Amino acid sequence: MWFRLVCTSSIAAMSLLSTAVISQEAAPGSAPQGVAPAQAGKPADAVTTQRLRAFAKTLPTSDREDYELVQRGFIASVADGKLRTPDGQPAGDVNTDAFFSQSAPSTVNPSLWRNAQLLQKHGLFKVSERIYQIRGFAISNMTVIVGDTGYIIVDPGYDAEAYTGIQLVYKHLGRKPITGVIYTHSHTDHYAGVRAIISDEDVAARKVPVVAPEGFIKEILGESVIAGPAMIRRAAFQFGFGLPVDATGNVNLGLGPQIKPAAGARAQGQAPARGRLPIVPNHDVKQTGETLTIDGLRFEFQMAANTEAPAEMFFYLPDLKALCLAEDANGTLHNALPARGALVRDTKSWANALTESISRYGSRTEVLFTSHFWPRWGSAKIVDYLGNQRDAYEYLHDQSVRLMNDGLTGPEIARAIQYPDTLAAKWYNHEYYGTLSHNSRAVYQRYMGYYDGNPANLDPMTLTEGAAHYVEALGGGARVLELAGTAIGKGDNRWAVELLNKLVFAEPANRSAQVKLADLYEQLAYQAESATWRNGYLEAATELRRGPVEPKRAAPFAGLLGLPTDLLLDALAVRLVPERAKGVTLAFTVVDPATGRNQVVQVRNSVLVHQDETVPLAGAPVLKLSAPQFYAALTGEGKGSLSAADQALVRRFAELFDGPLGNFAIVTP
Repeated sequence: MWFRLVCTSSIAAMSLLSTAVISQEAAPGSAPQGVAPAQAGKPADAVTTQRLRAFAKTLPTSDREDYELVQRGFIASVADGKLRTPDGQPAGDVNTDAFFSQSAPSTVNPSLWRNAQLLQKHGLFKVSERIYQIRGFAISNMTVIVGDTGYIIVDPGYDAEAYTGIQLVYKHLGRKPITGVIYTHSHTDHYAGVRAIISDEDVAARKVPVVAPEGFIKEILGESVIAGPAMIRRAAFQFGFGLPVDATGNVNLGLGPQIKPAAGARAQGQAPARGRLPIVPNHDVKQTGETLTIDGLRFEFQMAANTEAPAEMFFYLPDLKALCLAEDANGTLHNALPARGALVRDTKSWANALTESISRYGSRTEVLFTSHFWPRWGSAKIVDYLGNQRDAYEYLHDQSVRLMNDGLTGPEIARAIQYPDTLAAKWYNHEYYGTLSHNSRAVYQRYMGYYDGNPANLDPMTLTEGAAHYVEALGGGARVLELAGTAIGKGDNRWAVELLNKLVFAEPANRSAQVKLADLYEQLAYQAESATWRNGYLEAATELRRGPVEPKRAAPFAGLLGLPTDLLLDALAVRLVPERAKGVTLAFTVVDPATGRNQVVQVRNSVLVHQDETVPLAGAPVLKLSAPQFYAALTGEGKGSLSAADQALVRRFAELFDGPLGNFAIVTP
């Protein structure tokens, strides 16, 4: 109960943590502040053209069922193609029909192009009686279930998606109150737009049920506080934040469309909607089989923790014979470990969760809908689809482990593993988002860690250190450039990348190496079926062509306003600079005057430790400060009732920290 009370009081302010970091990133199609726009992409070369033609011949093009499924139940979309936030500001532009109606450009993998064509279909769709979806307005779907008196919203995406979507619902289905909110899991694109459809005050006043899996808020806060800055920087590569939306840039995100920013959209540096945190759930689903009636409709829940998200759940609507499988069933192979970084996901549990869903609900389900992609209809087809998706994750897990137990390392498993033809032939098992290569390495990492057992890798040189020796051994930079050119001419792209990457890190001023590597990355992007790989390659090419951008370090306490004291201290622990804390020993207790809770804080051995205790630390200063007051004291913006000695103590403590480095280098030293 205490955790919920603290979160309720601080949840809105907590959004600043993500916002402060995310606002360092550009909106799609724009460059970070102070950086020149991306150069126009180059055309596909002969090798790329040849490989894409050969790849196209392997695709099951006779299977066009998805084109029928994605259009089924279409009602309407926004007339002008513009997505707007609740304050009326333009945010996104979904006028992409003309662009995606053409055949696959020579600079886009034809399978990825097909995926992009399907995912750009946008608007309000009828799924079945009383179930509707908003699709194509964001990477995720927002589902609207018609209750007896109002609308139950599932996964209210981002602000513009949620607001524009609910206006479409009101226009075509009638205006009714929001009578329930369900978050299926703890990823931002499934909750950040909730305040665009209902306010905290309305939820409280009308006692609207807000339902989520157990651990939902904890998982959101934990990831944001500890690893958010690094994940956000890497997410720019995964999602192509800085790329134009065009045939040589970002065509989609693999799991959903990439929405172009509308003319006049929010300027760089202002807090984007994705920085928001949700209205706190007032009902936690804790176990499979739990039931709940929301606005006259019965819901039966299945827990799916540690599958696609740490906190995730499915639900079944027995009155409607409808099943929602959140983000565990998709139109693509998903990620066991996203390129942005995360804790490795358990593909065995993922497969098991789908097996349980088939067993529990398969024979009773007439319509399946999910948080991404389009619905599926008919029990037999749904069970076949789920079985094949389940088998894809089971095969990934089992065969990665089999090869691991045969002594193969992660990279070796990635080169060896392939799906059997029966699984590979299914469009929904293609690698638009996750890939077998990355996922198999993730399975290896989950069980074995990063070390491959070879003592040569016990104490390896850094990339920069090794690259200098490598280039020298090969005869210098000019020779490495020559060898890379020869490799490219032979179509040996992996060897060319190896050579050029080493040269870029050995000789940071070598523009010829950077440009040549950028050109190669661009061609690899054009060849990639995976949107994640395409965007990563193109972001790398963009940064190499622009040249390094000077990273900027955030202020020590940036983004931490609004955190409860314990989470604030968690965040500070990973911002402590050892050199500043060398020889420093501090101890004090922060007592919240409202709750009486004690956080005992100690700094020793260049480590910050803290613990919730029943009484203050004996013999140490006691600071009677709420979380906002403690934050204000750290930043020097407020002193509260602190004595001069206590103020000096807080100042000394505050000097130990520094903020995260934004826009740090990835493809250059």
